[in-house]
Amino acid sequence: MQSQRMHQELQAEVRVIVEQINYINAELIKETNIVDLLKQEYSQQRSKLLDLVPASTSDVDHLAEVILHLANRPKLLHQELDQIRRHKNDLQQQILLQDKNINALERLSLGQASRVESLEKDIVELEGILYDTEVETRQLRESYKLLMHQIHHHREQVPKPHRDHRTSPIDEASHECVHRRTKCVLLQEYFMQYVYSDRGVGTRGRIYPTFQAAPQH
Repeated sequence: MQSQRMHQELQAEVRVIVEQINYINAELIKETNIVDLLKQEYSQQRSKLLDLVPASTSDVDHLAEVILHLANRPKLLHQELDQIRRHKNDLQQQILLQDKNINALERLSLGQASRVESLEKDIVELEGILYDTEVETRQLRESYKLLMHQIHHHREQVPKPHRDHRTSPIDEASHECVHRRTKCVLLQEYFMQYVYSDRGVGTRGRIYPTFQAAPQH
């Protein structure tokens, strides 16, 4: 806004200077015509004075000074006009510079606006990812609790061997091996449910583990 205000002020000043130049040109033409007329009058008066008594010499000298002053006036007006033209050129250069600054600020403003828009889109996308992550976390926690419950339930259903003096170490090892194999089979079934479950697909293509209750024996 400040640059635009300065730009308008400079344009107004240029218009004033142009009006002054036009006025000075008109005055210059007028003064030139006056000088020409005075020169003619000077010639006429001089010729008349030469015919008169030499006592009118003082009037002739005064008239000569006036004519010399008027003859120098166009030169002074030309100098003033040149000075005004130089000032006008300086103002025009300042206006061009202000135009460049305004264009640069407009481009910068457009770039900042596009950057802000891009950041807003990134924020929205990150909020969506955060929401999906929270959903994933809740579902994983629920699946983990369900899996632990099913494993605990399975352990309770597996018959435990009765230790007595007649149980051999080989029977205990065999029973432990069967228990581990059963646990592996159960985990494998849960994993296959996790991979092939249609309900495990998230909003962004993620696969959430979904477990079903263990079959009751």
